[in-house]
Amino acid sequence: MPSPLNIAVVGVGTMAQSVHLPVIRRRWDRFSLAATVDISPRRRREGSEAWGVPEERRYETVADLVAAIRAKEVAVDAVVVATDGLHVDDVLAIMRRGIPVLLEPPLGFSAEEIARVADLERMSGRSLVMMAYPQQYDAAIAQLPEHVQRRDIRMLDYEVRMPAAQPLFGHAHVTVAAYDLPSELRAERRDALQQAVVAGTGAAANQRDRDLFVKGMLTGVAHQLAVVEGAYGPITRIEAVRQWPSGVIPGSIEVLGELEGGARVRIVWHYLPFFPEYSESLSILSARRRLLVEMPAPSFPDRRAVLSVRERDRGVVQERAIESSVGAAESMWEAFHALVVGGEPPLATSADELRRVGQLREVLATIVAADGRSLEPEVDVAPEPEPEIVAEPEVAAEPVVPDEPEAGPAPEIETEREIETAAGPVAPDEPLPDPAPEPIGESGSVAAAAHTDALQAVANDDAWGSAAPAVPQPDERRDA
Repeated sequence: MPSPLNIAVVGVGTMAQSVHLPVIRRRWDRFSLAATVDISPRRRREGSEAWGVPEERRYETVADLVAAIRAKEVAVDAVVVATDGLHVDDVLAIMRRGIPVLLEPPLGFSAEEIARVADLERMSGRSLVMMAYPQQYDAAIAQLPEHVQRRDIRMLDYEVRMPAAQPLFGHAHVTVAAYDLPSELRAERRDALQQAVVAGTGAAANQRDRDLFVKGMLTGVAHQLAVVEGAYGPITRIEAVRQWPSGVIPGSIEVLGELEGGARVRIVWHYLPFFPEYSESLSILSARRRLLVEMPAPSFPDRRAVLSVRERDRGVVQERAIESSVGAAESMWEAFHALVVGGEPPLATSADELRRVGQLREVLATIVAADGRSLEPEVDVAPEPEPEIVAEPEVAAEPVVPDEPEAGPAPEIETEREIETAAGPVAPDEPLPDPAPEPIGESGSVAAAAHTDALQAVANDDAWGSAAPAVPQPDERRDA
């Protein structure tokens, strides 16, 4: 492996000009700027001229860079990707050449997108992607477990106050964002970015949810989760989430969680566009000590993080401050050099990002649920068809023959004159009278009519507790 390493920078924008390129120039003994890539002609020209890259090693796309590497027109040992997030295909193209990548987050917007990178890295059998979270590598953060182990943490409190760009990058005199792309290309990239964000948040998310996910979580909370993970491991459970003020995006986001073993974590990220300065602090409480780390922004390479340790020893309160020897960005580049030269695994890999984007979507889903909504689209469930009722075949009923009364001794009849009916005696020569027809009610029989009259009487009775009138039986009605 040559020394210094030949570095190509993809995306000569704010992060490249304020964080990465200054370290490459400062550490000329380890790194050399070999090529630049940017789709904006203006930024490609101005950024490359400011950092001394000749015109023949300036490329418009990663495909152009890879073609030049394949043709041995330029030697590249490692690549920094600092573009707008639409770079998974570019990262994959570089990885297929076996070239390690230092990648500005986010790696992608959805688990499916990030999984493509993680799968290729796993199949390659070695680490090829290192996520650019500078504070992970700061000596002040790396020393935390030496003073308080994870099992002894009572509370870890991590807060970031993020102003607008001027206090962060104004001193670096970066080239402003260029809008010199053709309108068709700009529209194409805008649509592609929107589709990628929709894939990450879900089709049921609204524009407010998407802005919160990109501007507050992927570029804010994700950094804090990574720093905590670098020192003490990942947050294993998210207990509560809130976002405020109402209607302000991204506003402030608070996450309460738990490390393995039960240690409590509180992460707060504030976007304060008119705040005078960037501020980042992490404090840890244990039964014996209080640790406090104050970290400057990585865009200030000459500022150092300070770890303060306050404890009581033998009845006396003691406090000592430990300052990092180099800036966070420079420490990160030292770790990247170890990855490229010796294959030393980074603290944040593509597999870690795959897990982290799932956590961030969980955070977003919790905020959305507080509004009475869901990120999951509503599924229309078709009503189950009613079961078909198959009528059983009718079976002809056998005729019912009434039981005949038992026959008694036949009466002795002397003459026809003695034959009587209910109407009285019958004259010898007169025919027997026909029986009078019984009155038929609505139900079709005398008994049914009486039953109907009784039910009607109950219905008309205002007193629910009164007993229903007795229903006369057919035999009683006949005898009345």
